[in-house]
Amino acid sequence: MKKIIIILLFSFASTLIFAQQLPHYSMYMLNEVIINPAALSKEKDNKLTLMIRDQWSSFEGAPATQSISYNHLNHKKYKRGISVVNDVTGPISNLSATLSASYSIKLQEENKLSLGASGTFMQYKIDNSQITLEDDGIFDPALYGGINKANGTSVNLGAYFFNPDYFIGLSVPNILGSSLNISENKDDNRLENHYYLNGGAKVNLKNNNKIIPSFMVKKVGALPIQLDLNIRGVYNDFLWTGISYRTSDAVVALFGVDYGQSSFGYSYDITTSTMRIPSAGTHGLLYSYKFKTKQRDRDKDGVLDEFDDCPKIPGLLALKGCPDKDKDGIKDSEDECPEEFGLKINNGCPDKDSDGVVDKKDECPEVPGLPKFKGCPDTDGDGLQDAYDDCPTERGPIQNHGCPKGASNTDTVYITVTDTVYITINNDTDLKKVFKDVKFESDKYILTYSSILVLSEVSNYLDEKALNIHITGHTDSQAPDEYNMELSENRVKAVQNYLVSKGISKSRIKIDWKGETEPIATNNTEEGRENNRRVELLILTDE
Repeated sequence: MKKIIIILLFSFASTLIFAQQLPHYSMYMLNEVIINPAALSKEKDNKLTLMIRDQWSSFEGAPATQSISYNHLNHKKYKRGISVVNDVTGPISNLSATLSASYSIKLQEENKLSLGASGTFMQYKIDNSQITLEDDGIFDPALYGGINKANGTSVNLGAYFFNPDYFIGLSVPNILGSSLNISENKDDNRLENHYYLNGGAKVNLKNNNKIIPSFMVKKVGALPIQLDLNIRGVYNDFLWTGISYRTSDAVVALFGVDYGQSSFGYSYDITTSTMRIPSAGTHGLLYSYKFKTKQRDRDKDGVLDEFDDCPKIPGLLALKGCPDKDKDGIKDSEDECPEEFGLKINNGCPDKDSDGVVDKKDECPEVPGLPKFKGCPDTDGDGLQDAYDDCPTERGPIQNHGCPKGASNTDTVYITVTDTVYITINNDTDLKKVFKDVKFESDKYILTYSSILVLSEVSNYLDEKALNIHITGHTDSQAPDEYNMELSENRVKAVQNYLVSKGISKSRIKIDWKGETEPIATNNTEEGRENNRRVELLILTDE
């Protein structure tokens, strides 16, 4: 028996010192925080959990583990917890304390992503008085000398994605690989990184019955990858049972009862490895108690903060505690028009004429129109909106103001368009003269009497000084681009033709037109549009 103990001890000590295996629990799926600090965010109640594992129970000096943990869910997004673990194998013991914290981020709908971290302080002890070495050449510095204990620390990180139906988590205990010197010669025994990947789902059946499959993949140092496959069945949210298979290790039977705020669990491991330790099996016990926490409702809207997306602002239950001023069923934070009743398809904004252009962007809110015309109609579909179309019910080219070839448009009344003429001498702003009263016919390019008076003055100045001139036409953005470009061209040519008629050589006149492409003011106001409707005359003194 002593020989077996020594072999077992050396086998376990080698793993302990060089691989640093964390304690294993067959019922870890009932308290995932022990493998991933980010799993704290999944818990809904303050909970106290006791776990006991008695491995190879009839074998002297076999591993035994006891743990106690408490999760305190003090905040909707922030969770914290503490645990103490005592792990003993023969003369070797490890006492550790861990502080954990997590932060959850709400994703779409009920999906959440949690990030967690924990720090562990541990104390390893070896009671050399319990060790009997036989003369078979076995020697290990950890089992020799006067030092029989060592302290160490570790940092553990994790991420956890979950919703009511499934979850998946990744964690890395001992991520920093802290050192633990346990031998007299100060050998650097580093804590090995652990890697855990676990996940599962919940399948709801009738009458509060459920099936919960899950898995865990574990990798520690140079040891082979270990896979756990688990499945539990829950009856009426009260009784549960299941089975677990751990590769190259054991098959585990699981039983449990949930009653009120208490939960009881039992596991029994049947060894399947080639080691085949003669024992009474491995037993695991779990007990947890959920404390009813004080439910907070800071905004007093009847939706608890835990479930309230707007915990500081009174809101509606149907909108998870968020307000809806206009009562259109869209929470104000997502409503582009929170003061006006609207549709979800329009992000909460009204669209009286149902043309797909919301009223605040619709220049014709009472009449169905087209988005490219800012909600205004083009009844005949000729590409010219009705407001600028001389024949709004007959298709025609833009060049003919929307009328068929041969149709007259001379009597059509348009919105008043005033073109200001800017006269500049050699780009010198000090010599710039602005004529405010130069007008064309409404939406046309026929010079008015006041325009002629101004241009007569310009022609006399050019003739007297024998100067050249550069004419540039501009419009606002009220009409389509093509139409505005043509309108600015025609107006510039009207000015050119008049100057030629007054004796100014065409070779001395340079013309250009920009349509709506070079505004000098906003086109969102009438005043700005009026400033943009302009003809600029640049008198060139050095040409």
